[in-house]
Amino acid sequence: MLYITGITGHTGTWLLKRLIAENYQGPIRCVVRKNSNTTLIDQSELNIEKVYGDLDDINFLMKSMENVKTMIHISWIMHSPKVVEAAIANNVNWAILVHTTGRFSKYKSASEEYINIEDSLLERKNEINITVLRPTMIYGSAADRNMIKLIDFMNRFRLFPLFGKGGNLMQPVHARDLGNAYYDVLMNPGVTMNNNYNLSGKNPLTYRKLIETVSKKLNKKTTLVTLPLGFSVFSARIYNKLTSKALISEEQVLRMQEDKAFSYEKAKNDFGYNPIDFEEGIQEEVELYLKSKGQS
Repeated sequence: MLYITGITGHTGTWLLKRLIAENYQGPIRCVVRKNSNTTLIDQSELNIEKVYGDLDDINFLMKSMENVKTMIHISWIMHSPKVVEAAIANNVNWAILVHTTGRFSKYKSASEEYINIEDSLLERKNEINITVLRPTMIYGSAADRNMIKLIDFMNRFRLFPLFGKGGNLMQPVHARDLGNAYYDVLMNPGVTMNNNYNLSGKNPLTYRKLIETVSKKLNKKTTLVTLPLGFSVFSARIYNKLTSKALISEEQVLRMQEDKAFSYEKAKNDFGYNPIDFEEGIQEEVELYLKSKGQS
């Protein structure tokens, strides 16, 4: 039995599409919410059992994981401790956990909790086989909660504020590439079990280049307003003192200067991971966005 959390989410949907394309034959049990759109599951013709529950409910997890052999946890990293606890109690053989490259941030508020959760789980490898997957920033549709906000802002405004020089590196990854990676990890236990992989986009690019690429795909002339880093940090500090509902914090401004580029060579060598280039992926997302706005 394969157990999956987050199958109706952004990257989980792409995993489901790959399972369908491959005509996966094994039984699948997936956790969904009462308000989740399960149309694709229901029409998949796969051997899928839906269970409705809350990943914060350890009793639900204990019961729903009975007779499970392998588990793919795509949902939030904060649920990982309870999910793994239930998996161990049910003698699950292998837990594939989707976490985040956010653990590598030098800012404790961004990384400390991720590190503590992940390291505490990896210490339990004597009780269960664990594979950790760490995506970078995920994009690909209106469900990404990252790039879609940027696209919408740039579609509505001609001026774009740039904190600092915009030379920090980023490597966003398309949700489809992640869904395919989850499947390929599952199908290659001989090399992927008890391993960990950073899953990034094809090539790193500067934040400035990322903005310019989105502008180009929107066919917009965007004027970048470069704000000195010191001024940006000071402004964010004052802004946060003036309101309790600030949209950006001083630390967030500083974190925007961090490089967020990670090699996926290990994933490429072990299971053939081959993500698409950002320019190709963002073209798809921009087209979806414009269509949703009646502008295509």
